[in-house]
Amino acid sequence: MAVPLSLGRVQTSVFMISAVLISYQVLLVKLFSIQYWYHFAYLIISIALLGFGASGTFILLFRKKLLHRFSEILFFVPLLLMSSIWINLYLNRLIAFNPQMIIWQPYEILRLVYLSLSLLIPFLLGATAIGISLTAMPEHIHSIYFANLTGSGMGSLIVLMSFFHVTPHGMMLVMSIILFGASLSVSGNATRKFTACILMVAMFPLYMFFLRHIPPPMSPNKDLVQAENLMGARKEVEIFGPLGLTTVVGSPAYHYLPDMSLNCPYPLPQQKGLFVDGNTVGAIHEASRRLDNMHVMDYRTNALAYKLLSNPDVLIIGGGAGTEILNARYHGARTISVVEMNRDIVRLMQGPYREFAGDVYHPEQTRVFTEEGRGFLHRTDQRFDLLHINLLESMGSASAGVYAVSENYLFTTEAFMICLDRLKPGGILSVSRWIKNPPRDNIKLMAMAVEAVEKHGKNHPARSIIMIRSWQTATLLIKNGAFQQGDIDTVRRFSKSRLFDVSYYPGIEERETNVFNKLAKEHFYLAAMQLLSPDRDAFYSMYPFHVKPATDDSPFFSHSLKIHMLKQYIGSFDRDWLPFMDWGYILVWVIVCILFLFGMVFILFPIPFTLRNAQGLPATFVYFGALGLAYMFLEISIMQQFIRYLYDPVFSACIVIGSFLVYSGIGSLMAGKTAGMKPKRLQRAIVVIVIMGVVFLTSDRWLQDILSGLSLWKRMMVCSLLIAPLAVPMGLPFPSGLDRLTPDRPELIPWAWGINGFFSVMGTAGTLLIAIGWGFKAVVVLALCFYILSALVFKGLRSGFSDEKF
Repeated sequence: MAVPLSLGRVQTSVFMISAVLISYQVLLVKLFSIQYWYHFAYLIISIALLGFGASGTFILLFRKKLLHRFSEILFFVPLLLMSSIWINLYLNRLIAFNPQMIIWQPYEILRLVYLSLSLLIPFLLGATAIGISLTAMPEHIHSIYFANLTGSGMGSLIVLMSFFHVTPHGMMLVMSIILFGASLSVSGNATRKFTACILMVAMFPLYMFFLRHIPPPMSPNKDLVQAENLMGARKEVEIFGPLGLTTVVGSPAYHYLPDMSLNCPYPLPQQKGLFVDGNTVGAIHEASRRLDNMHVMDYRTNALAYKLLSNPDVLIIGGGAGTEILNARYHGARTISVVEMNRDIVRLMQGPYREFAGDVYHPEQTRVFTEEGRGFLHRTDQRFDLLHINLLESMGSASAGVYAVSENYLFTTEAFMICLDRLKPGGILSVSRWIKNPPRDNIKLMAMAVEAVEKHGKNHPARSIIMIRSWQTATLLIKNGAFQQGDIDTVRRFSKSRLFDVSYYPGIEERETNVFNKLAKEHFYLAAMQLLSPDRDAFYSMYPFHVKPATDDSPFFSHSLKIHMLKQYIGSFDRDWLPFMDWGYILVWVIVCILFLFGMVFILFPIPFTLRNAQGLPATFVYFGALGLAYMFLEISIMQQFIRYLYDPVFSACIVIGSFLVYSGIGSLMAGKTAGMKPKRLQRAIVVIVIMGVVFLTSDRWLQDILSGLSLWKRMMVCSLLIAPLAVPMGLPFPSGLDRLTPDRPELIPWAWGINGFFSVMGTAGTLLIAIGWGFKAVVVLALCFYILSALVFKGLRSGFSDEKF
């Protein structure tokens, strides 16, 4: 059947729709991180992307009708997609899903389903437009797939860079304009062009007078919402940036200093709450007067290190609201260096809150480095007396397991070893964490300290570690050397006078622990004894939580749940413990199961109605499913690896996602220049993918050392070029598979599109689960195995392949 649209116009439409889909996906991750928490954003997006798989089934069932109206579909779908994006802005508020009540109120599950279905619609519409283009023009599959990938790549770059300058609703307006352009690019008559132009003009006043003033919704359980309910609370500043929504709330009733002693005789100064994405990251202290009024700083567990050091050179990782800068000043630090990656926080502390906070970020008194902490540690050659890692998460979020599926490259054994390298002889690393019940984080922290000191090779961990605790936080000190008896006496006096409990110091006896802030048993002392004994591995296996140290290969410090122990937890503890069982991780498994069941329905349902000829079905299923899994496995794993090169997750996502898609699009275009991809040619491409995958697996440390001396822009450019040899051949297998189906089974093209989309979603969730259990290197190895499998199955995509000349 003749298609009235030229290839160039179809490519333009597909390019723009693809750019909007990836932009909307990234924007949703950010919006749902604000509205809920990071792991819920991830799960909801995974469900929404099921729309890509569902689009294949939809096209397969209604293929003839859709092809008959191909030009109309490409014109109207962008307009419907634009409308659904804005309607979802309203539906997200209307549904009002409360994730923390899902255990107690079953109807919250229904709200999650409703919310997920509403998110499914835009992705279903956009993927249908792309899928029907591939189906309608099979002779141009490579060119259309090139437009799809490069459009997605450019979209990811645009939206990620836009976070520096544009609000979420402003980005939605930009996406709407792009979608109008997609409709105009395929409008075949004046009426359609006039309709699109009228709608575009109407969008601007709608946005200016209504849409742009709608604040992002937020869960009632977020710290910010609770702070706004305090007496006299007022939201003073709110800034949206690449690292989230930064908010300052003022209230005379706001008080926050989690490691303060219960017998502190001094009042807290006036404070203002500082929040990012609605989660507490600290309090801005009123310090415009003399520092000798800040006596409260001496009644904190974080003051202990200053009792053991005299006028230290201090490095603070995570400056936040400046509490630890005040702590260092109060205790007479010689020099203070601060690393804070959120530029919006730095601007606030150096701008409107400069005088109120005592000018803690003043460049003459504090050296400020606006970058990620791990990256600064890797590239600096300076040594410090005290290195303090700040506590920048809220108690409620940490206890609820919100961060269980979030990677953190500052809390790994390798990171602690770098910290020890940046300490002078006798220097101290100080780290504080919330005390969770049942205990897990601080035990894992101690395990990381023990293994880092051992691998560092200069000291014995039993002589280099001290831990004290207040009623809700614990502070761990790790010395680049051995604590002496004088240090131990100081720790005893300091803790006793402030009612802090000592959990471990060299030579401690159990009777000295659990004196003031009593626990059922002193878990931290007992854990220290096991960790410092030859039975450490047995302790890791026996302990009911996962407390084995996090590593760069599996950087999930807050993950602690052992799945096989879940039944025992529920049976052993009161039901009130259930919200504290790392539900972020559990829900990933739940969603994976739901995705698998729904995906199988979408994929298998149309077979008896439209695919009565079973020839080629198994090969098609395996081939395109393996490609979907393998591509996402490699892309996400490389993105995690590049965080350690670029020192920033935003830049890593920007460079990796954009580069992978653009280079893969180039690979697809290159494959289309040949007269059909032969099995041996595809096998050569797979060999290149495997070789490059092995190179990335084995050259991690070498690349990190080489790149650390380059400027940010040079690192970004080099990282993008490093991706090219891997990503270009990754663009060949998918369009080549579709091209191979075209002569004999063209009706399988939309089905293959749906299979690939569905397994791409499974690959996103699967990467996380595999990396938590076995590490990202295992994910890469598995991806390479899937690519090898696809090469073996490729010949089976076409009947009569035995007659083909290689």
